[in-house]
Amino acid sequence: MKSSFAAIVLSALAFSVNALPSYPTVPLFRLYSPSATDHFYTTNAQERNNAVASIGYTNEGTAAQVFPAGVSGAVPLYRLFRLAGSDHFYTTNAQERDNAVAALGYTNEGVAAYIYPSAQCGSVPLYRMFSPSAVDHFYTTNVAEKNNAVASLGYSYEGVAGYVNPVKGAHC
Repeated sequence: MKSSFAAIVLSALAFSVNALPSYPTVPLFRLYSPSATDHFYTTNAQERNNAVASIGYTNEGTAAQVFPAGVSGAVPLYRLFRLAGSDHFYTTNAQERDNAVAALGYTNEGVAAYIYPSAQCGSVPLYRMFSPSAVDHFYTTNVAEKNNAVASLGYSYEGVAGYVNPVKGAHC
């Protein structure tokens, strides 16, 4: 009896030590306005629907899965907007956010979501590009789309904004 109890306890301890935490994610919706030349990302379905119905954005689907609240290892993805040039800008860097507000005419719109600052189990890079002629920040997890934007659409590659969970597939 004691040996079976001990085996159960040891089995439970081994499971809890080896199990990775799993946090619920939500879609990061991707929208685009051809008239404003602006990519817009939100986790709020009502905001997405309003942007499509009343502001003229096109729904481009889900860019990634992100965390709606802070979780272990994740950082805020700040959302900013600049009316001049109609540009939404996203960054995990608080100093970059503050500089964009103080020196570049952006308004801080708060936290869009939470993402990982470095690669985690099952995560993928969220690539960041900028087009100076269109005054547009563009984010994607698709390498071919990133490469096309840089090679053919006038965007400059600005690095990885952070790491997100893929739209489909396993994640922790």
